[in-house]
Amino acid sequence: MHKIIKPLFGLGVLALTACSQPIRDSNLLLDLEWKQDIYNLLVTQVADVDNFKFMVRKEPDYVNGSPHQIACIEVAEPLSPHKFFIANLNTYGMSQVHTCDGNYWYFDNLVSANKSRSFDLSSWQPVAGVDTSYSNKKGDEHLQLGLSSLFPLNEFKLTSQGRETLHEVIYSLRKEPVSSLVIYGVADSSGIYQENYTLAEKRALSVRDFLVEEGLRGIPIAVRGSVENRLSTPEERVTQRRFMIEVRFNKSEK
Repeated sequence: MHKIIKPLFGLGVLALTACSQPIRDSNLLLDLEWKQDIYNLLVTQVADVDNFKFMVRKEPDYVNGSPHQIACIEVAEPLSPHKFFIANLNTYGMSQVHTCDGNYWYFDNLVSANKSRSFDLSSWQPVAGVDTSYSNKKGDEHLQLGLSSLFPLNEFKLTSQGRETLHEVIYSLRKEPVSSLVIYGVADSSGIYQENYTLAEKRALSVRDFLVEEGLRGIPIAVRGSVENRLSTPEERVTQRRFMIEVRFNKSEK
């Protein structure tokens, strides 16, 4: 049973900090510290700061290998329906969701205000190792994300670094009014064309499946595989082994 946690921490802080061996949650964060962090985040989300209560439905965890530690919180305010939030204890971000049950971190669980707003480039959170270009020609607004080093040579299974990079991409995309994605797998031009094309397509499918499995659900994701023209040197051909994700956005409803 989950206990209701009231926003009263002062005496508890003195009691726990007096211990010579503080008890840690999963050896990562002081139990009281993450509860205090969650409270500090929630006061920016509620209307009645003096009378709200919150319940930790899912304690902080690194879900599915994500680099961010998240918790799922139920919030109760007088005369208001209960609400649920995901609290990110690494970035100190909050996202409202429909429920804390099951796979609460999935994209389609988000309560999104995205339909009422357009993409704001200044709010985009860059991802290390990902080249980002923006275009808005004739109202066709989209981002193009360029990625590399997602796969070992001649394989279509993601590297650990590739998985980590894509987790960061997912985290950034979850905040935006995304309408659709197109994943372009591009192979280098050495060897047999058909084998290269098949490899590029399998890699694009691997990326798509990873995005869906790790929570980017509820939006159309198309895949494209292609092979570029042969370049003369191995160094030049390495630059062709890349990935592009084209991100398109909902138009604001005015």
